[in-house]
Amino acid sequence: MTTERDRVISITLSEAEWRAFVTRHPQPVDWLRERIRSEVQEPTSETAADDDQAAPIYNLQ
Repeated sequence: MTTERDRVISITLSEAEWRAFVTRHPQPVDWLRERIRSEVQEPTSETAADDDQAAPIYNLQ
């Protein structure tokens, strides 16, 4: 049995906000997924300073 779970993020945007966002990022789901992956791959100052503890690995599919 695996403990791996998919996660869902839901946010509320006005129609104007949504249209402005999609105008800048025509593939919003792909853009958000890549931003999240980029964020979790960058070492934080805490992780970089603490060599005794490994950084968590996130599997976003």
